[in-house]
Amino acid sequence: MLRATFRCILFLALAASVNRYSFGRELQQRHPRQSSNISNGLDALGLWQPESVRAILLLYSGKTVSKPKAEELESTVQKTPEKMDERVVLIGYYSANGKTSLDRTRLRAHVLWMIENHPEHPATAEPSLRDLPDDIQGNAEILRLWRKNLQSHEDDLAVLKNAEKFFFGKDPAEADRLIHRISEKEPGNPEWPNELAQLYRMFGIPGQHIDDPAPRAREAYTRVLALTRNPTAREALAGEMAQAAFKMGDFTSAAELAKIYLHGKDRTAPQRANTILGRVAIRSGDMPGARQYLLDSSKPQAEKQVSLSGPTMVLAKELLEQGEREAVLQYLDSCLSLWPSGENVLQMWIADIKNGKTPNFGNLGF
Repeated sequence: MLRATFRCILFLALAASVNRYSFGRELQQRHPRQSSNISNGLDALGLWQPESVRAILLLYSGKTVSKPKAEELESTVQKTPEKMDERVVLIGYYSANGKTSLDRTRLRAHVLWMIENHPEHPATAEPSLRDLPDDIQGNAEILRLWRKNLQSHEDDLAVLKNAEKFFFGKDPAEADRLIHRISEKEPGNPEWPNELAQLYRMFGIPGQHIDDPAPRAREAYTRVLALTRNPTAREALAGEMAQAAFKMGDFTSAAELAKIYLHGKDRTAPQRANTILGRVAIRSGDMPGARQYLLDSSKPQAEKQVSLSGPTMVLAKELLEQGEREAVLQYLDSCLSLWPSGENVLQMWIADIKNGKTPNFGNLGF
């Protein structure tokens, strides 16, 4: 909570710094096409600021630019086209405040200029440079330029990353290819297996027509696993994908992935996999199965996880809400041997349930 609050305050402070300082001084511009090593720099507050963050802040600051200031910036970029910070601010301005046909024309011109001349710039990956509202012709030109950029910058990592963001929601097959290409260049970066998993979760596997969710989930897992290099991440992958599928309401896929996870070596698997399987069972009306999964999640194999952080209670809570008090009491009793340091808490929960109360389980886990 404190970390999130700090990040929010920092973001607002950085946004204010861009508004206050960025137009009153000469802004450093990177050399054209120097895409593989986009530099970071100190902002007006003296904080080290990644270029991706700076791009977001410049777009954000454009929302509050006045019309006279926008006209001044237009004059600046006409005289010096490489004033990219000013151009990005204008894109933010027109995206938020553009109302006239001239505004829409200018927005299109600035977006196309950035994509054509500096596809490596992190701003080109932002939503306001991916879609022009109510501009079919402009969006067709954006698509054409990105396809051209893939041919002319085929080894430029920054361009490939920005292109992947563009194609993710427009052409999943192209995004799939780009994720694999980028992963080859950054084999240890966990972002790309995660991105591939999300792509498959949202759009299915490009080129594959697998109607049954279970084999489709297995195929997606196999492909994402192939991109996952870190041993720990490989062990946890099926569980992560199962959890994500469950949150999306894809219970068949969640159960299939949880079964794969259950047979793996990750220490959280006995608790996590059985919890997912039990929650799926409840939603399918299989109460005996849900009760058994709860009890299975407290078997001796779960000791490594439970002894460190305590048992997960989300499935127990859901079963309790269904009136399955005896099953929950059995689960808590089994957890006594797995979590000696939490005996007082467990005994308190057991007493509450026996007295007809619903315990406050606090952080349920998973």
